[in-house]
Amino acid sequence: MPKQKTAQQWLQLIEQQALSGLSITDFCQQYNLSTKSFYYHRAKHHKKKAPQKSQSSFVAAQPAVPAPVSQPPLLQLKHGQSTVLLPSTTDTLWLAALLKALS
Repeated sequence: MPKQKTAQQWLQLIEQQALSGLSITDFCQQYNLSTKSFYYHRAKHHKKKAPQKSQSSFVAAQPAVPAPVSQPPLLQLKHGQSTVLLPSTTDTLWLAALLKALS
């Protein structure tokens, strides 16, 4: 009657097979193991090794505080009674055309 292997022995065999480069079938034939038993103990080992469902790898992200948006400085054009405020990023060609039209 064949001797039963301990959980530690199965763990060693599973690790040895992974390092051997042999397929599970070839490894089991070489060591006179039942492939069915090997798969059973390997699945049992992986199930123990897997994290518990209560332990989640989800990490709650904290929203970043948005940086205050700085406004570009404004250009103030006065012509008679009118005042025009334009961002300093206004296209120079458009600004030149505006000044020409106002003069």
